Amino acid sequence: MIVTKYGYPLERNLLRKFDLMIDRVNGKGAKKDVVVTFEGGEGEGKSTFSIASAIYFAEQTGRKFDHNHVFFDLEKMIDFAINNEEQIMVWDEPALQALGADWASTVVKNLTRLLMMARMKQHIIFINMTKFYKFNEYIVVDRSLALIHVYSRKNIQSGHFQYIKKKYLESLWRDYRFSKRRNYKKYASKTIRGTFPDVMNPKYKNNICAGFDIVAYERKKNAAIRMIGRDDTKEKKDKLNVLRKKIAEIDGISQTELAEKLGITRRTLYNWRDKDTPSTEKIESEPLNNTMGMEGGTSTTPPIDIEEKEENEND
Repeated sequence: MIVTKYGYPLERNLLRKFDLMIDRVNGKGAKKDVVVTFEGGEGEGKSTFSIASAIYFAEQTGRKFDHNHVFFDLEKMIDFAINNEEQIMVWDEPALQALGADWASTVVKNLTRLLMMARMKQHIIFINMTKFYKFNEYIVVDRSLALIHVYSRKNIQSGHFQYIKKKYLESLWRDYRFSKRRNYKKYASKTIRGTFPDVMNPKYKNNICAGFDIVAYERKKNAAIRMIGRDDTKEKKDKLNVLRKKIAEIDGISQTELAEKLGITRRTLYNWRDKDTPSTEKIESEPLNNTMGMEGGTSTTPPIDIEEKEENEND
């Protein structure tokens, strides 16, 4: 069925589900939100499908949606969600972050915190993730209205999806938790499935380039990828030490006077001045490695994690 001003198609039965979700946030009764999870391997089209869906929701609800509503930094998305109401947001997981144990713990906690406060704001939230089982039951089962699994048939034909209704999400999640099986086919709807359009491809006739800044989106995505694996705490500490050293070396004032004005001891000021620090130039402009095998980057080494081959359930 042709939808939105761009004229791209979405499956009719999927739109029926979307329209019911829209009724949740447009209704006059109790305040509700919408949370939909898009899940699948890297490069399978989660971002494309979620953004195409978000544009449909935007047009049906009258809400705004553009590249500024796509987030890679979860903390920035939480700030946006807290300070605004009735927004449409896409959280796009930089997939390889999931390789770190610290990431898994922190992000799951923060995403849980976001969803706990989002209901009263009546937000519409699309969550893109590579592996649903990396997330807790509250996110996947309790808060998602559906899980849309995107995949390539026979690992060749991309742009396919399966729709798993809310009532089957607990079974899907528990099947993996206790038997390590991703039973998409077992729980997927027989009537809500099919393909989705490549709306972010400039070569696609009904692309969204006229109203969605794909260049800015890719820039944000690449910046998020470059941050993977960086020790943000150490970087902030290094910057603080550089600043302290500059303060301690201010000319035209004695060390005693400077210490008094700053409310610190002379010994502390001497420590600031004598502490070895990386140069400001190195901190601000050191090139970052983007060889993670991610979409949007150039890989010169194999990806750290090789995605398990899909079982034949998607064939």
